[in-house]
Amino acid sequence: MNKQEFVSVLAKKTNLSKSKCDLFLRCFKETVFDVCYKGGEVVWRDFGKFLLKERKARKYLNPQTKRYYIASPKRAIAFKSFNKMPES
Repeated sequence: MNKQEFVSVLAKKTNLSKSKCDLFLRCFKETVFDVCYKGGEVVWRDFGKFLLKERKARKYLNPQTKRYYIASPKRAIAFKSFNKMPES
């Protein structure tokens, strides 16, 4: 499911317009990014948590050229879901 399909389903379930649902998703994403990049975590009970993970620099091999390269360290937002599944 892509973003537009998700927005359509969300709009049907909430009886809101697609533009309001899209605005909600954009604001939610910006808020999660802001909190995580400031060092915090967003924890959503019975769903999961968003946090910032730092990847170390690493060496990798390009199989076509047989040359080694170094990937720089990166920071990325990660999501860890909670194991409890909702009952249907």
